Amino acid sequence: MVTILVLLFLYEKISEDKSGFASAFQLFSNNLFILLLVIFLMPFNWYMEVLKWKYSIEPITHISVSKAATGVLAGIALGFVTPHAVGDYFAKVFSLTHHNRKKALGLILVGRMMQMLPTAIFGLIAFYIYSRKSIAQFDIPISLSYPILSILGLLLAILLLVLFMKRNHPKIQDYVQPVRKMGLKLVGLLAGFSVLRYLIFSAQFLLLLSILGLKISIFMQFMGVAFMFLAKSILPTFNFLSDLGIREFSVALFFETLGIDVAPIIASGLILWLINIALPAFIGLFFIPKLKLKNA
Repeated sequence: MVTILVLLFLYEKISEDKSGFASAFQLFSNNLFILLLVIFLMPFNWYMEVLKWKYSIEPITHISVSKAATGVLAGIALGFVTPHAVGDYFAKVFSLTHHNRKKALGLILVGRMMQMLPTAIFGLIAFYIYSRKSIAQFDIPISLSYPILSILGLLLAILLLVLFMKRNHPKIQDYVQPVRKMGLKLVGLLAGFSVLRYLIFSAQFLLLLSILGLKISIFMQFMGVAFMFLAKSILPTFNFLSDLGIREFSVALFFETLGIDVAPIIASGLILWLINIALPAFIGLFFIPKLKLKNA
């Protein structure tokens, strides 16, 4: 239902400004150097995920970069047609030997939590800015309580996870024991890869936005990207084309409050989706046969 509403919103915005949408694509075609630079950054974006996967499972096994790339790229392809990144979990787990699969689930979760750190930190700042801009239109006062409560909620979730990890129930030991072996150095390394990947993706989007000549600061453009990251991480999606629609919807929603025409923003989101998701998903198709599906 959420996906349908999002796509209807995007269709309405594009219909309202078809000329702006077409002009944006014309601008992109006239700035091939920027497009090539965005494409050039795409492998570095996913290389951070490959390194994160390689090092996150070190408590149970050591794998090469090429083997880690198999799990990540196959995961992109399977995640493209499955909701909530189920395909990504499947590919990473089945890229390992049979006896390590159950142990890897908890480590995958830790890796995803590390990616949520920059998403939550920058996203909450962007949400606060969006709230101030949006609610001010209706003369409703708002305070810092929103981001503060959100941060407290995140800290509470982390605390609950830590308490869960300390349980000694035999049914969860296969998931918990590998996570307990992760030291602060390894967790810090995963967090570093997550931040780098976040910044690379942000740079890609900002490069595309630079073509549009937006009359707002780089900081506000970055906040728009941060708002998009947060939205696509928390909004429920059930579409079979990864997060298509969610990122375009959220970034358009943010820039609309700044008085920016959203059709060119949506065009930027679609181009980045093609470069960062659709293209790697196509490449990932060739890695699916390499998964170890036997002894499942």
